[in-house]
Amino acid sequence: MREIPRSADVVVVGGGVHGASVAYHLAKMRAGRVVLVERKFLASGPTGRSSALVRRFYALDFLTRTANTSADVFQRWSEVIGGGDPGYRQVGVLWLASSERATYLRDNVTRACELGANVVPLTPEEVHALVPEMAVDDVAFGAYEPSSGYADAAATTNALAIRARELGATVLLDLPVEAVHAAGGKVTGVGLAGGGEISTPRVVVCAGLWANRLLAPLGIEVPLALKRHQMCFFRRPPGFTSHPAVIDQPHATYMRPETGNLTIHGLVAYDEVVDPDHYNEGADAGEVLKNAELIARRFPVMEHGLSMGGYAGVYDVTRDHEPVLGPIPEYSGLHADFGWSGHGFKHAPAVGAIVAGAALEDSARGGDLMLFRWSRFRDGVLLPPATGTDAPHQRG
Repeated sequence: MREIPRSADVVVVGGGVHGASVAYHLAKMRAGRVVLVERKFLASGPTGRSSALVRRFYALDFLTRTANTSADVFQRWSEVIGGGDPGYRQVGVLWLASSERATYLRDNVTRACELGANVVPLTPEEVHALVPEMAVDDVAFGAYEPSSGYADAAATTNALAIRARELGATVLLDLPVEAVHAAGGKVTGVGLAGGGEISTPRVVVCAGLWANRLLAPLGIEVPLALKRHQMCFFRRPPGFTSHPAVIDQPHATYMRPETGNLTIHGLVAYDEVVDPDHYNEGADAGEVLKNAELIARRFPVMEHGLSMGGYAGVYDVTRDHEPVLGPIPEYSGLHADFGWSGHGFKHAPAVGAIVAGAALEDSARGGDLMLFRWSRFRDGVLLPPATGTDAPHQRG
């Protein structure tokens, strides 16, 4: 029978890539007794169904800094993290924008370069020269991140959790957290399945799809739509050996290469809301057909490719598609890192450090995290769209 600690200095709820990163950074910061609790196995939620893109810039400075810093960590993992292998593959990331979004992408590239990101503007002709198989008739502007790519989501999560253990943290798997306990405006512990409890003055909720189940009883209502997303696999025909990861704004799709001469391809947004504990984890036949048509438009050579099915996962989508981060001031010691809406994987190494530091200080650390406070939904102060092809905002 495993031993469950009765008390901790910090409990992290959720063993996805963000929970593992927060636990690792807390242990690295010598935060005392750090306990990570996961309801199933590591990366069993949205993380394990992520395409795991690693790219560098947004229309919002904070997200550009965290994405760029995290991408540097993936490149120098053993040096920075100290162990494990995230399975990083530097295949490059190519952005495509239509005429309606070209100015936004150009401005965001300029700002990203000012912030130190390795990204190069491209004309449509240069895009075609970089990837000759690509049709660019609807592309007005492009951008290329030569040092970006993708990682293995499960391997990344496990590497962070193993390092957290090596630094003294306790990692508990197959143990659902059923409640966050509080009294007198302060966190006092977490309730576990089966009636157990871990007493603690600090809890970081990285529970993703299940975050609201823990916070709603405390009066913290974060509107989350739990949306099923689908990714489809296609085998490239002979002669089409590889390509960069692609963020295709004109088609509202994205894709990346995979081993075995495969490409993973999906739409940017989906609307189907599901129960995260019971949903179809495969790709719908109609969705596979839609993705096949779109990939063949961008890569005409894929008319000779082969569909290889696909899979589905669930995103915890907020109203403005940005996360909830940092302290929840209604309860001293309560902190958040969830609601990433499908773009969280790439930020985990940097954001884990920021959230861990904020949890130890019980503050928003200089105000950056205030942008992502939970109460913006209650107060109607939503963040504007912030992808690399959206209008720039929140400089500084």
